[in-house]
Amino acid sequence: MIKAFFIGLFLLFFLSMYAQNAVEVEDKIFNWGAKVGLNSTFPIINSVEIDGKKAENIHLQYKVGVLAAAFCRINIDRFFFQPSVSWRHASGDIRFNLPSETEVTATTRSFDQLTYKVRSIEAPALIGYKIVNERPYGLSFMAGPNIKYSYNVSYSSNFFDSPRKYISDSTPWGINIVCGIGVTIWRFFFDVTYEFGLNQVDSDFKDNSSYEPSEDNITIDKRTNMMNFSLGFLF
Repeated sequence: MIKAFFIGLFLLFFLSMYAQNAVEVEDKIFNWGAKVGLNSTFPIINSVEIDGKKAENIHLQYKVGVLAAAFCRINIDRFFFQPSVSWRHASGDIRFNLPSETEVTATTRSFDQLTYKVRSIEAPALIGYKIVNERPYGLSFMAGPNIKYSYNVSYSSNFFDSPRKYISDSTPWGINIVCGIGVTIWRFFFDVTYEFGLNQVDSDFKDNSSYEPSEDNITIDKRTNMMNFSLGFLF
């Protein structure tokens, strides 16, 4: 996926160089564009329970994910409205301790870990303001809601005798608030946005291993907390 991201960057760069020679930069009432990018997730986790046992000492280790989006933009003086449709893949590790199963002490064992992977389709609708609008340069601030549908959410564990995989569709929908800044040079732009979830996005997960499932289930309560970095082209 990282390789696909860099291929996308190359194609956008090539397209911008070609279009710059063929199209004069001008203000438009309506634009459309596309972008690719990277994301890093560090969700806010309220609790993790494994088969009724509450996890302790929860730590997060994020991994780099990817995103791709297409959007349109309606310009009204220095303001613009930008609805879009995007696809995102995000992943990370949740590390914690589970209470020891022995009755000798109340110690905990180390290196328990859940690895999560989330694929989603999203529909952000942002309102922006152009702080700097001196062609061919621009700087804008934008904010708005993002409706998210997670069509594939899975967790895998390392704390049983064999690796296990857990799936759930208990909370596929989410509503996030997005805010960020964008820098434009000609029709090439770079966006940095921060995204925070308004609702809990995960709940109960059941063992879906290829071998005989166990009775061990996972309950996770967390909120989206994410940074996005994207590069795109505005037509």
